[in-house]
Amino acid sequence: MFQSINFCGVSGQSYKFEAIKLRDNAWTSQAGIILFTTADGRVVKLDEQFGKVEDITAIWRWREAQRFGATHMYIRHQKDRGVRLAEIDDLRAGLNPVCDAPSDAYETASESARVVMPLAA
Repeated sequence: MFQSINFCGVSGQSYKFEAIKLRDNAWTSQAGIILFTTADGRVVKLDEQFGKVEDITAIWRWREAQRFGATHMYIRHQKDRGVRLAEIDDLRAGLNPVCDAPSDAYETASESARVVMPLAA
């Protein structure tokens, strides 16, 4: 597995991603753009990473990507959400991920979890 790898968006812009060790649980709390790929570099899933420890949707995204053959994870650190979303659009159009679902469903689920969890405490 590469330590870092570049992926290009439809605009031709190259974006550098860092490899995530599969045994490192800290990846779920890193804000940026997450890419799940097969061993040969085919992009299975591309999504926004919110960078919150309690964001369990990150695990769901990884599990879904694994169902479609993903074996590797990469992250592009980007704290600015506006820039992050623009980069995601560019990359999604250029890479055509195998499992390309909008992140709205995950965001809604994540928001619901934030509302319910305080009530359960």
